[in-house]
Amino acid sequence: MKKEILMIIFCFLFLFSSCQEGDTETEVVTPYIGGEEGLQMKFVEGMPPDYIFDNGGYEFGIGVQLDNVGEDDIEEDEAYIEIIGINPKDFNLNSQDDLKKNLDSDLTGAKKNFEGTELPGGRTVVEFAGLNYVDDLHGNAGIKIRAELCYKYRTYTSTKLCIKKEVLENIASDKICDLTGDKTPVNSGGPVHITSLKETPMGENKIQMAFVIENVKSVPGTIFKRGTECDDSLNNPELNKVWVEIKTDIDGVKPECSGLQESTDKSKGYVTLYSGEPRTVTCSLDLSGVDSIFEKVFEIELEYNYLQYLERPLEIRDVSANP
Repeated sequence: MKKEILMIIFCFLFLFSSCQEGDTETEVVTPYIGGEEGLQMKFVEGMPPDYIFDNGGYEFGIGVQLDNVGEDDIEEDEAYIEIIGINPKDFNLNSQDDLKKNLDSDLTGAKKNFEGTELPGGRTVVEFAGLNYVDDLHGNAGIKIRAELCYKYRTYTSTKLCIKKEVLENIASDKICDLTGDKTPVNSGGPVHITSLKETPMGENKIQMAFVIENVKSVPGTIFKRGTECDDSLNNPELNKVWVEIKTDIDGVKPECSGLQESTDKSKGYVTLYSGEPRTVTCSLDLSGVDSIFEKVFEIELEYNYLQYLERPLEIRDVSANP
């Protein structure tokens, strides 16, 4: 009886860990938690309140809580929040600079340790204090408070490539792995992902990789060139630019990619997601120095600035209208 139980357990574990029948590609073991967000943001309860009063009779603050649910660390000078939708002088402030702040401290990303345990990322609150509506209203009025968050972020992507000597001779062989077909990229948590990657033989000693970069956040924000202001005007030349860097080489040989800009190294550079739409990047890899058959973990990093926002209404009540 004990042997039968052990056999059932063994079969279950085998089925659980195996690929589907006929699939010779092994599963990519991911160190990532994943997800489509970098930072989550929300207004702190009561900041702002549901309503305030006119004539300088109600001082209040605006607080935005940030949680790093993605897997990149953010330094305090790599993110800022700006409150828009109000005239600073109407609220007893000097200028718009009083409504723009960097983080108070670094914000660590979420992590998965070697045992698979998920460790949460950092949390902080950015607060704007001392607001007080100074004008005299004639009747109540409603306005909209908008908090815009701009932050620098990085997505890490891994997949497995099939590497074989004499590419054309082995094109139909499924020994160890398949040279041709769709791979399965896995991404760290962040709003920009590589959503697909395809490997194709392209010559006696070369393979081609074509991968798609996409803004995947369920409520999409806007992408900007890393290290720049998040200016979402349509004529901003830094809009929708993503830094792409191939981190993997085969015996010292790195892929050469087409369409990457602002770099002399063909394995890295900027790519533009025109109108925010997905963009395909194509790279070739020389395998003339390869003398064996194996799978290789293929790693890509994407770096960008990201703009997202949240809004809420605020009622300003006319004190003189109250009995």
